[in-house]
Amino acid sequence: MTKTKKRSLTAVASREPSYAPPLYTPAAGKKALEALASELDSLTEAELVTVRMDVEAATYAALGVVGFVSSPDVRARFARLPREEFDIAHLDELEPACFATLHALAGARAAGALETDARLPVALVTEATEVEGRMQALCEYQLADDPAIKPELDRLRPGTGHRDLANDLLGYARIYELRADVVKADQKHYRAGDAARARELAGAMIQKLSAVLTPRAREAYDRYVRVWTLLCQRYDEVRAAGLWLWRKNARAQERFPSLFAAGRPNVGRSRKEAPKGSEGDGGGGSGGGGDEPGPAPVPDLLTQSPT
Repeated sequence: MTKTKKRSLTAVASREPSYAPPLYTPAAGKKALEALASELDSLTEAELVTVRMDVEAATYAALGVVGFVSSPDVRARFARLPREEFDIAHLDELEPACFATLHALAGARAAGALETDARLPVALVTEATEVEGRMQALCEYQLADDPAIKPELDRLRPGTGHRDLANDLLGYARIYELRADVVKADQKHYRAGDAARARELAGAMIQKLSAVLTPRAREAYDRYVRVWTLLCQRYDEVRAAGLWLWRKNARAQERFPSLFAAGRPNVGRSRKEAPKGSEGDGGGGSGGGGDEPGPAPVPDLLTQSPT
């Protein structure tokens, strides 16, 4: 009885369509990056997204979604949305953004833009870690339930390296500004000068990290950040529409995963473990040398029916 049931379930599963993601190649990535050049150049500094995750893993998650939304039956559901609410072109724009991101990531690695041998002064790193840890503890305790602040806390929490530490200081300083009354009421972790000092320390760290990059590395890193920003913008449009269309599906969040969740580093500072003064900075990549990323894996969730 049990074996018959198992065979039946397997048979049903085998009849379900497969939504395989498109296969990435360096040539396709280069072509996509070149085609997006004008759009990347038009992004303003204020629009650029800070890289603080495993971008390669997040991009492959987005490619999995590309495979899903490329299916005619799935695409048809998106096409039924009002044009003023969703432009169906967003589905077509997602794949080249993914390919361009993977190519830019490989270029940034090869140029040495993601990992440096910079040795920051121990005193600078020590103070930065202390201030950041104190500000994080306050924000996590006082603002974890604030719906407007929680997403930012989730974004700031993971990560390692000097660049991540500097970006965290700026992030917590911004939260201190947004919720000044709540922050000042904390009697355990609040220090009147922490927000200003956080910006000073972050500025000093970023300046020293930038000083060791070659012009080629700076250019590669800028291109990498810009194309990642464009991918985030395009993916957010598709994901928002997809979550609404599949809102009655219990696995909607798996079909359209958060890139932040997909790219969350496996190893990070829990309550921000202090980085050493001589530590290299990963800068948001997933490590490794200048090799191109490998073929995209097929997520299990994308082998299921689109209902």
